[in-house]
Amino acid sequence: MTSLQLPALLLVTLFVPGAASARQSGSVDSQKILAALELREGLTVCEIGAGDGELSIAAGRAVGAQGRVYTSELGSERVNALREKIDRSGLTQVTVVEGDPVKTNFPEGACDALFMRNVYHHFADPAAMNSSIAASLKEGGRLAIVDFGPPPGNEVARPADRGKDGMHGITAPTLERELKDAGFQPVSSEPGSQRWFLIVVSKPKAQDCDSALPGHERNCA
Repeated sequence: MTSLQLPALLLVTLFVPGAASARQSGSVDSQKILAALELREGLTVCEIGAGDGELSIAAGRAVGAQGRVYTSELGSERVNALREKIDRSGLTQVTVVEGDPVKTNFPEGACDALFMRNVYHHFADPAAMNSSIAASLKEGGRLAIVDFGPPPGNEVARPADRGKDGMHGITAPTLERELKDAGFQPVSSEPGSQRWFLIVVSKPKAQDCDSALPGHERNCA
């Protein structure tokens, strides 16, 4: 797999809790993700399923008071806990949004980039979520996904089964194929520790759409 330098685009984070044992044994370092995306003041960051909110808070500090962070979780209990954590941080540029299993619930075209960690394999309808992600991204916006593979030889065919014991996860080739089918353009792919990997794609720009081959125009404005 290759790793390409990412331009100074922003991040949208998706973090729905994965297997606890998997999260404890490894992943892709959060600071590495933020550094690779070259966050700067004034950009907009959107994090879906932010968990304890630590990445949203870190991103909020990186983009500063002139930037914006949209962050979400699923379910009223998690949303309230996230909102309390953000309120305690004092970062008024961070807004908590209630998430949804098949859509981001972020403003259309708001995101300079989108990120999710240990989340994608939980999507029962990845095509629907990928379409919503594309709608939330600006042209050229990046989608960075950290996830982990299932035990060797145990990948399942149905997305809804990817969270089951003994087959938990998604392989990098499957993820890359689904993102390509959704119309995203590949940027980089690299391994993390153990079962983890980081894949970055982008939403096509208008000039990319003008030159797209027939049947490859998805996600074009």
